[in-house]
Amino acid sequence: MSSAFDSSILQDGGIEGVLFDIDDTLVDLRYAAIDAFLVMVSDLLEGVTADQKRTVAQDFADDGAGAYERYMAGEISFLGQRQLRLNRAFELVHREPLSTAAYLQWAEKYESLVKESWKPFDDVQAHLSALTTWGIPYGAVSNNVEAYQRMKLERSGLSGFAVVIGSDTAGAPKPDPAPFLAGCAQLQIAPARTLYVGDNPVNDVLGANNAGLVAVFLDRESKHSPVSAPTVSSLEELTALLSKSIVVREHP
Repeated sequence: MSSAFDSSILQDGGIEGVLFDIDDTLVDLRYAAIDAFLVMVSDLLEGVTADQKRTVAQDFADDGAGAYERYMAGEISFLGQRQLRLNRAFELVHREPLSTAAYLQWAEKYESLVKESWKPFDDVQAHLSALTTWGIPYGAVSNNVEAYQRMKLERSGLSGFAVVIGSDTAGAPKPDPAPFLAGCAQLQIAPARTLYVGDNPVNDVLGANNAGLVAVFLDRESKHSPVSAPTVSSLEELTALLSKSIVVREHP
């Protein structure tokens, strides 16, 4: 079960700006990663069943290796974390990992494919349009490099983000307060009047709350344990809830 959405946080036009996580909140990165991975291992994992390939593709996309947090901590490079995830995938089906040279070639092709598969979730455009109609400014705060995430938004057809904060520009990754506060500063909205929407209970929900923002947990597949924050299963649901309490502002 999800925590009930406490509509009292939205009363009296209390929300004046919205910040979003990007990966698997706005952009279906998991789908893109699985899709590109399956193409890239079709010849490398001959003899492995389709079901096994999908299982390891999902593990790769979900970072069963726990590599991305090590990248965020500065322990390994971006390519290094992806290599660890690929090595784990091969190990799960009892195959030898690629050599470093072969991996670098694989990574280059994978990157090209995954970019082609980036797309927003079906409910994103309508939600952003509603915010625009209401005169509510919005932006994004992400645990990745700002330039890369801006490119991801643009290639996904989400070009309306003037405010994009990356872990590099904020000087620290979520759940540190710095990126959240940097986003609020660029929106020119006080943290207490800024909604933050994300899919990670720790990096997004706990981080935003600790920074003084109003966190909303987006649990699209209802696969997480309940969290101590308002929870929605889609941005369509959030749009409906906001529509009941948002005070429409004039566009500047």
